[in-house]
Parts: sequence; structure tokens; C-alpha cells
Amino acid sequence: MKLQNILFPSTDICTEEPMYFRRDDKISYNWSSDGIEIRKDGVIFFDTYFNGFSIEKWAKYTNIKTISLTICIEGHVRLTLMRKEKKGNDVLTDFIGEYICKANYGEITEFTFPFQSVSTNGIYCFSLAGISEQSGFYGGFYSAELPENSIQPVKIAIDICTYRRERFLEKNLKLLNDCFLENPDSFLYDKLEVFISDNAHTLNIPALSSDKIHIVQNKNVGGAGGFTRGMIEINQVKKQRDITHILVMDDDVTIEPESLFRTCTFLSCRKEQYADLFIGGAMLRQDTKYIQTESGAVWNGGDLISLKHGLDLRLLDACLYNELEEKTQYNAWWYCVFPAEIVSDQNLPMPIFIRGDDVEYGLRNTKYLVLMNGICVWHEPFENKYSSFLYYYILRNRLIDNSLHNMNPSKKAFRTILRKQVYNEMRLYRYKNANLLMQGVEDFLRGVNWLMSQDGEALHKTIMQQGYKLQYTEDLEEDVQFSYPIYEAACNAKPATKLYQRVINKLTMNGLRLPVKRAFNIVPTEGVQQSSVYRTQTILNYDYNSRKGFVTERDPAAAKQCIRRLKALYRQLDKQYDAAVQDYAENGKKLMQLSFWEQYLELPQKESATVEAIK
Repeated sequence: MKLQNILFPSTDICTEEPMYFRRDDKISYNWSSDGIEIRKDGVIFFDTYFNGFSIEKWAKYTNIKTISLTICIEGHVRLTLMRKEKKGNDVLTDFIGEYICKANYGEITEFTFPFQSVSTNGIYCFSLAGISEQSGFYGGFYSAELPENSIQPVKIAIDICTYRRERFLEKNLKLLNDCFLENPDSFLYDKLEVFISDNAHTLNIPALSSDKIHIVQNKNVGGAGGFTRGMIEINQVKKQRDITHILVMDDDVTIEPESLFRTCTFLSCRKEQYADLFIGGAMLRQDTKYIQTESGAVWNGGDLISLKHGLDLRLLDACLYNELEEKTQYNAWWYCVFPAEIVSDQNLPMPIFIRGDDVEYGLRNTKYLVLMNGICVWHEPFENKYSSFLYYYILRNRLIDNSLHNMNPSKKAFRTILRKQVYNEMRLYRYKNANLLMQGVEDFLRGVNWLMSQDGEALHKTIMQQGYKLQYTEDLEEDVQFSYPIYEAACNAKPATKLYQRVINKLTMNGLRLPVKRAFNIVPTEGVQQSSVYRTQTILNYDYNSRKGFVTERDPAAAKQCIRRLKALYRQLDKQYDAAVQDYAENGKKLMQLSFWEQYLELPQKESATVEAIK
């Protein structure tokens, strides 16, 4: 059974060669023909993010036996099979076998050799070296022997929530159609269906729909509502359509099609004791495609730990480290696959709009999470997408998630968390953000029944009106101009390091209690240092990616109002915190029921809009 294809870089997906192979100057890659030219004594290695084989995961979680490598070559080359693993700061290399492959030049010939290794730690990989004056390599694949009758049936329903992302969505649907849905030669031809919740009601449903692509119009109740609507639709048809797994995936990612193939083959070979495993896809940066943002995560009560963050996946050591299993609690929903049987009328996500729905559902259901090199998506980094309204959801949803899983900090500890976040926004003159943080906490204290009674779409519109709105500088009411040198200086600003500076900043609220010293500055929306705002009257908060910004002003009166509200919230926490935590712990399950979601999404109570009805 073919398990994994050898990939080459492409202009459509990713052009970072070291993520696919490492070559010397006697190797040439032909972008137009997907072929690699190997001259005499040239050497090319495939111990890379996309072309190493994650033998440690395959051996642990699946029924595979002997792994073989098949390569397609012309000419005369030396093939070396290896196993590599990370040990401390070193890379251990186990040379498994070396073979001479000889074919007439101009005649592409297939060769297959087994990996015979005692250890299954790390990855399997290979290298090719040129023997004849000119040779060519044209791809290949890893395959395995499987015990008779051990292949599991797999059919994946892709659950996508979208809101005005037509350009991204249509591109991804075309890719899925071309590679799998309309390609009878694909292994995944009858193993994928797509379910889309259109929260904005802007998609051309007749043009995009097919017998394998199903689109429903949904209330704009955020990612949580959109993904849940998809789960409801899938749950209604999963038996008749033989759906075994659900892939929850963002609408604005770049997909590596091979990730879907590897996900499907891995699930097809899984051992019986791991029938309930999840497969997570890593998030790689869209702007720097070889940098990994996260591969699995630990919630840690809200003090989130993004595992394997910042790895440069062009490097062998990073790829080997990426394969090491660490404690994980969930995988974010840019790409997360789990058994369809987990979804039931009593086990749906929480209606928390955005920020934390994937966390909570993962904490609730994840037992085994498998992550491996080569299963990933590319996504815009979160620091590149500034939204003021998110501050309402940050602490509110953190409290809800923690209450459901008995992870909430003590009342005293949470007051410290709240004070730190509110004061940080005040020191940056972002008083609206500070108020949104406090409003989120106030609404948490209202309890489960309050959340159940909310119209999520109406609430979100209100929250958006209370935050800062990014605009082009020429459209701002204030007369401000963007200057890149000023902005760059703020980006490079360092935090105060001397003790007396930190003490003064703390006592004076970052200079708020001192006279103004500077009239104007330009700072980034994310990662701004308080020193860039210190004793400045007007701040242009600039989002470089969108070329938009918003203006904030030093305002002692607004700061005093925030402090008064914070003190009142402290008193409210003293009275209501423990009761609200207990309320969510005892009654939060009401929000996970289909009966609640039908009302929340305004679906017919007895029969929600099925895929067949939409068609």
C-alpha cells in the first residue's frame, strides 16, 4: 500500500527547496518537468520536512510491517537508505542499505528497496548520488506491507466555516476538485466530501456545489457556530455516506494536497486500540513558509503553550525535533481530524463565537493526538491580523473553557491576570480594549443562562462597535501621516531595562501621571513596547500588513474611568466568581446539546436543513 509520495517544490504551494530536498551544486531542479538532474558525483538528500518518513509514528500507531522505497530514475545512481533521529544536540544516522540503480538514460525506470532497521525511532530517509555523467530522478513513494484484512475504511468529511473569504475558498475548492473529488485516479476519489457553512451568505452556492461539496447558509455566529453547523450537517448523513472522520479546517489556508493523502493512509492503517486518535496539522507561516507557528498545543489553563513554535523547517535538526512526541492537549482547527463518531447530539462545541472553541472541544475529546512532518497548512500569522474586538473574548472564553474542565485559577490569581491585562492596554492608551476585557469578564459572571439567551450575531455586532476600527490613514478623523522611519524605530524599541525606569513607569502608569514629552509617535498594532508610548500625546497604531491604523490619545480621564470600573469588577468577582465557575461546570453541558444549537442557529427544531434539502 502506498503511504507517502515524494514531493517536489512548486510555485502553487511552496518554493522552499530545503523543505523537500538538500542538494549540492551538481544537482539541478527542473521546475517545469518535476524532475531533478543529477550530474556525476552530485549528491541530494531527502531527509526533509516533506520527504522524510515518520517511521516512529507509523510503527507506534499503525499496523504497517516492512517499509519500502520506490524511486523513478534514469541513468546510473547510488541510493543510500538511512534512519535519522535527534539525540540531545546531535543527529544520529543509521545507514540501512546502499544500492546501485542503473537504467538507460532517457528510459525512466522504477526501483524498489526495503528499509530493514532494528530501530524505528526518528525518520526514514534517503540520498541519491550520481555515478554516470548525467542521471535523473522523477519522484517515488514510500509503501508498506500490511496484514491481511487490516486496512480500515476511511472517508473524511471536511468541515469549513467561511465568512467573506471567497478568494481563498474558491482556490481551495478548485484544488480539492482537481486533486481528489473529480479525479478518479486518486486514492481519495471517493474518500472525501466537503461541508461548508457560509456565515456571510455571499457564496455562489449553485456554482460551487456538487455531489461532494455541500454548502449551507448559516447565521454569522463566528467560527464556533459555523464549524458546529457543519458537524450537525455531517452528523445527519454520516451513516448513509459512510463518513468515518471529520476534518475541521480554516477557509483561508493554503493546503498541501499530500497532507490529505497522508492523513487518509495513516487512518486506514491505524491499530484498533487507536481507533479514536486525532491527527493534527501544523500551522506554518504564510509569509515565511519554512517557519512553523505551532504543532500541537497545551492549554495550560489559558497560559497557552504553542509547541514547536518558531522552528525553521529547512533544518534537519528542526525536522527531527518536530517528530518527538510531547504532551499535547489539543490541535487548533486550522487542520484537525477526529473520528466522526465523537460528534453526537450531546457532544457539540460551545457557542463562544471565536477564540477557544477548538481548545474546549479538544480538551473534552482528545485522547491521542498524532502530529508528523508533512501534514500541515500555511496560514497568515495571527500577529498579522489585528482585531480590537478580540479583547472581549480573550478572558471571557478563557474562563468558560477553564470552568468546564476544572482548570480555573483562584479568585486571587485571576484578579492578578485581569489587572495585568487591563493595565497593559491602559498604558498603551488603548482604553477601549481595556473596557472590552472587563466587559468579557462581567458577562462571564452572568452565567450559563445569560450565554444561552444571547443572539451571538447581535452581541458580536455590539462588541465590534466598541473596539478600534482599522482605517486607511487618509480616512481617519485625526490629521496623521504615516512615516516608515518613525514606525520602524518603534518596532525596534526595547523595553525599559533599568530598575529605576521600570519603577517610574509602574508608579506613573507609563508616564500618564507626568507631563507630555512628545506630541506624536507611530507604533505597531502588535508587539508594541510601552517605551514607545511613554509620555506621548497621540499615537498612530499602524497595522503594516493591511496598511491601516487607528489613533489613540493619552487620556487621564479615560484611565481613571477604567480604574473605577476595574475596582467595581474586583468587588463583583468577590461575590460572583465562584458561583459562575460552578454554574458553567454544572450546567455548561446544556450548551453542547443539539436542542440548544437548533434554537441558537434558528434551525427547524425537528429537522435541521439537511444536505439533501439544500441540494
